[in-house]
This record gives sequence, structure tokens and C-alpha cells, in this order.
Amino acid sequence: MGDGPLHELSLEGWNKTLELNLTSLMLSNQAAIKKFLELKNGGTILNMGSVLGFSPSRYFSTHAYAAAKSAIIGFSKAVASYYAKDNIRVNVIAPGLVETPMADRASNDESILSFIKTKQPLDEGRIGKDSDNDGLAVYFMSDQSRFTTGQVIAVDGGWSISEGQYSK
Repeated sequence: MGDGPLHELSLEGWNKTLELNLTSLMLSNQAAIKKFLELKNGGTILNMGSVLGFSPSRYFSTHAYAAAKSAIIGFSKAVASYYAKDNIRVNVIAPGLVETPMADRASNDESILSFIKTKQPLDEGRIGKDSDNDGLAVYFMSDQSRFTTGQVIAVDGGWSISEGQYSK
């Protein structure tokens, strides 16, 4: 999409990355909030952030993506604060590096895999699986989280608390 280090980032890449990651989330949240208010029965929204939104790494120089994921945190907290009076909960899961099509480059780069072993040290330093987020997603979407809103929880294999070792 043209995302990357700031000195290489095009305005088109910036705009497309924000559109895909932030504007689409705003529109889906807006539609859900309107329906929840219409039904007058509360509700819950679960947004997907990224550990890159608050714990960046030089190995992942996707600056527009990191900005969008950081904005998701602020947006979600603002929405959670405003609509708590309507019994609408909004929370964020912030995964570390997870096996997705976007992570294919990382999955095939030995220097990144070496870094991940120390940056996400849980379970032998592996790249995360989408299923690693399942338990937390179920919690946030269930009545078990009825007194939880505006929270951001990292499911990151230790990323946000590990320094990571650079080979270069």
C-alpha cells in the first residue's frame, strides 16, 4: 500500500492505510453504536489494534499502520467513555506478530524470526496464531466482561515487555 518508513511513505500509502485500518473501524463502530442506541439494550464492540500501536519496533517500519493502530486505542477509549452511560462497552485486543497474509514477509525472513524469538519469547518465541486471541475475544464479547470497558489488552507473546535482540 506504500506504507513504510516515514521518508519513503507516500501520501497515497498513508491515506490508504488509514482508510483500511481506521476509517473502516470507525464506520463499523458507528453503525453498531447507532443500532445499540436504537435498541436501548447496551452492547459490546471489540476492536483489533496491534502491539505496534504502543510498542513499536524498527523491524516493522510500517509507520502509517502503527499510527492507525495507535489511533484505534484512543478512538476506542473515547467511544467507551462516551457510551458507558448507555451500557455500551468498547475494548481492544492488541496482538503481537500473528500468522496472517500481512505477516508472510516476516515469516520468511530469518533475521525477523530470530528477533521474534526474543521479542515474543513465550512458547519458544513463535509467531502468534489467530487462535491465541480467541479466549480474550470470547471474554470481551460475553457477559463476563459486563463491567469492563475502555481496556486495551495485548496478546503478544511478551512483545510489549521484552526488549528483543537485534542481530544487526
